[in-house]
Amino acid sequence: MAPLVPTMELPKKPAQEGQVDLHASHVPLSAPINFVGPRKVCFAVASNICIWDLDNNSKSYLQTSSYGITKLCTNPEKGLLAFCEGGSMPKIFVYSVKSQEKPLFTLSDCAELELADLAFDRSGSRLYALARATSKKLAVFSMLTGELLKGCELRLPLRFDKLSVYPGHKDHLAVIRGSAVRIVSITKSYETYITKLLPSGIPMDADLPVSAYCWTSSGHLLIALRQGLLCTLNGATGSLAHVCQSDQPITSVGMTRSHIVTSHIGNTLSYWSFDPEAVGANGSEIVANFLSDTGEVPGMSAAASGGVFRLRKVIDLNGVDESHQVGQRMLGQVACVQVTPEFDHVVLTTAEGEVWEMDIPAAMNLEGVPIAEASEELEEEDIYMSTSLLNMRMLAWFHTHSITDVCSLGADFRVCASCDEGGRLRVWQVAPGRDLKGFRMLRFTSGLTSLASDHEGKFLFASTDSGCVHVLSCIPWFKMQVIDTLRISELGIAKLRTCTAEDGMAIKFAALLFNNRITFGSFSLRDSKLKMFGFLEPLGFVEDICWHDKDGDDTAAPKLLAVGSYGEIPCLWAVRSPREGFEAHSVDIEREFSPVWTARLGSDKRPEEKPTSVVSLTSKAVSIGFAGGAVRSYAVPTSMGTTPGKSTAAVSLSILDHGSQQFITSLYPSSGKATLALSSMDGSIQQFSVTDTAVAVLKKNLHSPYGGGASQVISSPDGEVLITTGGSDGLLLWSAPGSGVTLTPGPEDATLEAAAMEQDDGLGEQPNDFVLEFDDTDLAAFPVWVPTAPSAAEVVAAEEEELELSEEAMANRKLLTSEILALRKRLRVLVDHNGIAPDLEKLDRKEFCVDFEERDVIAAKSKEACDALRAKIEHENTARQLVRDRLIKEFWDPMSGKGCQITSFMSNLAVANYPARTTTEEETTVAKKLRLLRKSEQLELQMLRTPAECPAELQHDLVLEEDHFTTGREQYVVNWWPQDGTKAAAQRAQQSSETQAEEKRLAQIAKEKADKEAEKQKEKDAKQKDKDKDGDKDKGRKEDDFPKPVEPAVDRSKTTADAISTQEEKFLYEPFELVTNCRRRLQIHLLQCLSAEYRTHFNEIFKACQDDKKNIADGIKEKCQRIKSILGELQIDEQVPMPVMPDVEDPEFVLNVKDSEIVAEKWISPEERKIMEEAAAKEEERLRQLRENDAGQRALVQMMGGTLKTKKDLSPLELVLDKELWMDEIPEEDMTDVQKEAFAEFQAKEKALAEEQEKYRQQLHAELRQLRYGVQELTVQFEGLLKKLHHERFAHDTKFFCQELYCARLQLALLQSVEDSMVRDQAQFDVEAAQKRVKEAEAKLQDFTEEVNNAKGTQDDRVRYEKEVASAQHFRQAFANSALEPNAITALLQLFRKRRAGGPQVSGMRGSISSSQLLVPKIEVAAPSYNPFDAAAAGDPYSDLGVPENREDSRSDAHADDEPKLSDCPENSGVDEASFQKMLELRSEKLRAEHEVAKGSAILAEMEGLKTHLKLEAEQAQEEYKRLERELAEHTELMGRELYDIEVLFKLKQGQVEVPQAAVVTDYSDAIVIGHEVVESRNGRIQELGKNKVAVMNTIKEFRKKLSLLEWEHSMLGMQTTDLEERTKDVHMLRVTKDLQSQLRGGEEGRNKAESDLLERKIEHLNDNTEKKEAALKKQYAMGAHAAKLRKSENAMLEKKLRELQQNVIQREHIRRLRAPAGGGGGDKPARGNNGRVEENEGAAKAAQAAFREVRNRRKLMETAKQHTQEIELLHKELDRLRQKTFPSFVQLHEDRPANPDHIG
Repeated sequence: MAPLVPTMELPKKPAQEGQVDLHASHVPLSAPINFVGPRKVCFAVASNICIWDLDNNSKSYLQTSSYGITKLCTNPEKGLLAFCEGGSMPKIFVYSVKSQEKPLFTLSDCAELELADLAFDRSGSRLYALARATSKKLAVFSMLTGELLKGCELRLPLRFDKLSVYPGHKDHLAVIRGSAVRIVSITKSYETYITKLLPSGIPMDADLPVSAYCWTSSGHLLIALRQGLLCTLNGATGSLAHVCQSDQPITSVGMTRSHIVTSHIGNTLSYWSFDPEAVGANGSEIVANFLSDTGEVPGMSAAASGGVFRLRKVIDLNGVDESHQVGQRMLGQVACVQVTPEFDHVVLTTAEGEVWEMDIPAAMNLEGVPIAEASEELEEEDIYMSTSLLNMRMLAWFHTHSITDVCSLGADFRVCASCDEGGRLRVWQVAPGRDLKGFRMLRFTSGLTSLASDHEGKFLFASTDSGCVHVLSCIPWFKMQVIDTLRISELGIAKLRTCTAEDGMAIKFAALLFNNRITFGSFSLRDSKLKMFGFLEPLGFVEDICWHDKDGDDTAAPKLLAVGSYGEIPCLWAVRSPREGFEAHSVDIEREFSPVWTARLGSDKRPEEKPTSVVSLTSKAVSIGFAGGAVRSYAVPTSMGTTPGKSTAAVSLSILDHGSQQFITSLYPSSGKATLALSSMDGSIQQFSVTDTAVAVLKKNLHSPYGGGASQVISSPDGEVLITTGGSDGLLLWSAPGSGVTLTPGPEDATLEAAAMEQDDGLGEQPNDFVLEFDDTDLAAFPVWVPTAPSAAEVVAAEEEELELSEEAMANRKLLTSEILALRKRLRVLVDHNGIAPDLEKLDRKEFCVDFEERDVIAAKSKEACDALRAKIEHENTARQLVRDRLIKEFWDPMSGKGCQITSFMSNLAVANYPARTTTEEETTVAKKLRLLRKSEQLELQMLRTPAECPAELQHDLVLEEDHFTTGREQYVVNWWPQDGTKAAAQRAQQSSETQAEEKRLAQIAKEKADKEAEKQKEKDAKQKDKDKDGDKDKGRKEDDFPKPVEPAVDRSKTTADAISTQEEKFLYEPFELVTNCRRRLQIHLLQCLSAEYRTHFNEIFKACQDDKKNIADGIKEKCQRIKSILGELQIDEQVPMPVMPDVEDPEFVLNVKDSEIVAEKWISPEERKIMEEAAAKEEERLRQLRENDAGQRALVQMMGGTLKTKKDLSPLELVLDKELWMDEIPEEDMTDVQKEAFAEFQAKEKALAEEQEKYRQQLHAELRQLRYGVQELTVQFEGLLKKLHHERFAHDTKFFCQELYCARLQLALLQSVEDSMVRDQAQFDVEAAQKRVKEAEAKLQDFTEEVNNAKGTQDDRVRYEKEVASAQHFRQAFANSALEPNAITALLQLFRKRRAGGPQVSGMRGSISSSQLLVPKIEVAAPSYNPFDAAAAGDPYSDLGVPENREDSRSDAHADDEPKLSDCPENSGVDEASFQKMLELRSEKLRAEHEVAKGSAILAEMEGLKTHLKLEAEQAQEEYKRLERELAEHTELMGRELYDIEVLFKLKQGQVEVPQAAVVTDYSDAIVIGHEVVESRNGRIQELGKNKVAVMNTIKEFRKKLSLLEWEHSMLGMQTTDLEERTKDVHMLRVTKDLQSQLRGGEEGRNKAESDLLERKIEHLNDNTEKKEAALKKQYAMGAHAAKLRKSENAMLEKKLRELQQNVIQREHIRRLRAPAGGGGGDKPARGNNGRVEENEGAAKAAQAAFREVRNRRKLMETAKQHTQEIELLHKELDRLRQKTFPSFVQLHEDRPANPDHIG
């Protein structure tokens, strides 16, 4: 078989490296177990094979040359075993148990990386190999030739994990994966085999995980699923035949001689009878319901299942009887049930790694009875059975998870403990004793990581990955129990080590956590409690820890050794543990309680020099293993501190050098430290003698390097016996070959076990015997350790302990303390005196140092730390600077336009530009070339569209012409500008002119509207001018009275983006021309250039806006400066905001760092601070000298008072009149005329100056308001510009993103085209391959047909020859020359024609069985040991191809009794001996001819079968070829359709899209575009139809209205009739009184007339009163109106007077201020307020207000009384009216009939 990948020969292990004396092996056994004989089991022990005889419990080992074994299978019939080695391109080795010297066969090229499974057939003639990596295939090998059977290599579509061969025939097997089962059939044909993978009976897409499987003797395959379903498959076809549901999920299935045995969740075994005939009779309906998921699956034992399975026996394996103690029961769920080859026992394998054997109930294992007929007499028996009747015994145990640690309990090496990642802790005997199991197990919820025990083996410490430390009592070992648990951390524990405390009353432990922290604690032997000391300070990356031997001081606390890396430096640390009794009051242990010593192991930072393990050899030596395989011894560290020094520790002893081993995983010294055992990741175990020099004692390679090698090794005290583990390959207990070591349980162990068993027998079950489930994940039950603060009692006890110190010690301490204090005081006095001493006498501060060494140490450490920090900071800064420079070079410098923003002065609005990249020369050249090519193409297109210029041959070269399917008005099509000379271009021009005309019309309407608004505004302004007649009125207006600047309106409909005309638009393809990938690529490039031009256009607008903002900002700054100067002149303290440009407007601001951005304060050293202070002092001195010697400044002060302004330059507010002193000293009446004249002149000047100042002040205020209005106007103006720019950005974004979207769509089209091309190429390749297969199949069929025809010709010759030699004529012709009589010849002819009994036999022609033969077996003669599968095939059903056949002479075929004899001839026939012999020769010739004919017929039959198969293969290949060809044609057609299925982008308004919008992406694949003319015409037609419908509905409404009116009138008449009847009844029932009688009689006309007259008079009276009241009210209204008019005129007059008075007051106040003297002060004058208001007397004002309130209240009271009087009058009138309605009335009898309410009013 040709290999699929280049082969690489795996290294072979020397046989002597695997030869050891194995005393015990607890390794994982396969499930099912491999039986290599009736009672022999075969399993892999590391890299060797163990053959275990179960009867005599003897084991032999097959030494292999492989480094690892991955798969193993056996055949008990012939004693064969086969295993696959690990690694790439693994080989399969086949051995015979009888001859183990060398393998029978070595099979190669079975897999590239991994072999999934191996299996023999029952006869042992074939080996099946299932590969799953990297190729997925099934290969079948002959075990007689060792060759791959021709045609028996099957490629599988999926990765399968297991294979199962039908025991009844080797041509049927099943391949199984997690959720799929497929049947494989093998058919023997002419000189080859036909291997087929049958269709799956279970749906492949169904989530049905397989849990177990088993073949039945009837040829059915039982598949158990994890949901509890049991599926029965037809083993011949693979179809699903039956489905049923079990009560509990099935974990395993097996078969006895007559029954099916199943194991279920809950550890119950069930025996079932199986009826194969009921499967076909009742399974079809159940299967149909199951596949369609329409019905429920019936139970196994339910009647609905059709009686396929019937429950016969149930065994509860969890039940414990008197013969099994609780601690010796089966642990774990049964995972595998297996029947032994002799069908006499059942082997159970549990999920906890226990293997048990039990007997099969006799009734469930009947011999020679078919399954359907077995156990019919058991219907009335009890189906429940006890395990005590089945002779259960345990065979072996092993860890089911990877082993993490193993240790010995005590120094005698008789009991060991091991743990795994699944949380299983096992304590087991090294040499099995009287205990049934020989081990006890504890299950923890968390995974166990490490184990450690005390020296005597009484206590076992276990650590978990949840951070817990458990302490177990192991006295005795089979009654171990957890006595205390402490969670030291939330992180897991990697390593745990123990030692005896210094006082001997505690056991100290050290734990290495997953975060490389080390913790210390102890376990007190007094109270059996765990106690934590705390966490050690971080050391580095710690790999391993161990306790160090006592260094001579038994009272000192023990040391802990740790190895690892400090950064990249390999280090060894030695840590002194805290003393026993240490109380932890904080999480971390202080250095004084736990000092640390460090040693540097080397300066090489290679990974090979990384330490991996450490062990203490002697009190002064430490042995360390490295990742490179080296092992060296070092001295114990002596340098204090956690950081390594610069010097490297010396190697005291080199045990191993680099390269001799791989990664050292563990080191273990013997008790006497004479030997050192080590394990490595290459699987080797070595032992060295390390007394003086390192001498190799032992080197073995047992564990597989492909699984991680050997993970741990421990040895006995003398180093003779080793226990090793590779983690996942179990535990090995072994010694050197030929050592003669024999392991036996100690006498004390046997005595202890016997006593314990007797105690158990007497006391019954003990609860601590059974396996314990221990949940340590509960944080509430086991909280994380935290240190506790000392209590008050502890503090008092500590103080008392201090008081108990000796007096001498206290005195010495006080003396030393007083001396130190005195020295400190003296130094302090000297330092203080030195501080105030003169400079010449002052000493430096360092002169007062007392401890120079400590000072130097501190200074050196400080300097080292500072240098390291400075170097680190410089390195980081350099790295950041390098990154910055590279970023600038790569991303910033290539940008032609940097990104920035323009922000608003008055809002948060900001607009950013487009960052642009610099176009390289290469890109420009490419663009020019593309434009040139596109221009040439456009010229060619123009030529083709011009009939006069286009040749006749090229006039039909246009692929698409847009005039055929467009109108030119489709402006919604993106990037379509019709070409000149087309109908679409003319339509587009016409549409553009119509659009422009409509825009002009709308603009004219808007202009007219604006003119009207302007006229209205002018009228409004004119009215405002009329109101403001005074010219100076504006001066008194406030700043708010000025009109607010109006922000200019921004026309969002028009932007400059709509008017962009780029040169790229001229070269763009029309959307309908993008039919090739070349055009799409060119279009993408052009669109990218177009987008770049859009961005450039906007950036130009952006730059112009930047200039506008700069100019506007300059104008605002200028106005603000003027505002500041005006406010200064007016002496107003007001902050004037100045426009500031934000940082985002500067493109370079991202590269500049301001001091304000640095949060951290810059540290300035004293030297730098001193230099800065000196520089500042020098600068200050320079400025001071400059000020003192400035001659110009002194001259200005002396000559012009310090200012350069003259009186002409002074403003009126700065002018001051000099008043002579006599004007203030001499009263005005005492002045002379000259003085009065001068005083009057001064007063006139003062008044004029005041008026001028007031006028100037008013001017300043007006200018100030004007400036502020100007600033606001500029701000609003820029806001309008910015908003316009913002809309420009939106418009450009629209165009830019539209082009980017177009590019993305074109890219997708390119990708789709590329993908279609790849699919087409692949399809073409598949078609060519299929065509090649068709040709090969047809050629093969044709060649074989010729061979068949030749064989037929040869067979015809044989038949002709056979007829010739068997004919009577030929016989008589042979005796024609003889002297025999005719009767003698006739007698010989009768003997000649005599047939052989059984006819002609053809050896070696027995082939594979058919489907019907597989399911309907024939029972043959039973073998000595009955096998249910012997009914289908006894032994090997036929010999495989290539196996030599036993050919015997044809004479041996005839039996002696069948051969004719001379005595058979009739008497007196005259037959002599010579004639008789000649007859025999003729008869033999005839028999040989018949045999050849029969053999040829059999060969022809096989050839015809193979021909049919080849013909079917050719037909299938032809069908596959046609299918692929059809798919290729369809795909090619699809590509042809998609060539013109162009994707065109539409740009539509949102309101014009009627497609329902989806939540994320709307699918427009089914949408269509409709022209607005169509929509308008359709809307017009709809409106017309709507009007018609409304008219019809109005007619219907009127008709229905009339109907409703008639119905209403009918109803009203009916109700009137009822009313009249009721009134008639009332009249009839009316009580007749005298008054009524008189009225009925008549004669009351007079009285009625009188009453009517009275009523008429009342009416007249009421009318008169009403007219009078109306006149009074009118008069009252006229008086009120007149009074209101008078009040209005009076108010107007008073308001006018008020304005005049206010004006007069203002003027008088102004005059008074002008006349007032400069010093102010005058007589008592009324105080005036603002605007000339005279302040009134407070008392008079209050009195006036009180009088006014009284008048107002009186007026309110009078109005209220008048209102109440009117209301009372109205109430009286209403009362009179109601009193008149006290007599009965029948007026309603004479009322008119009410009309239709719809017609009222």
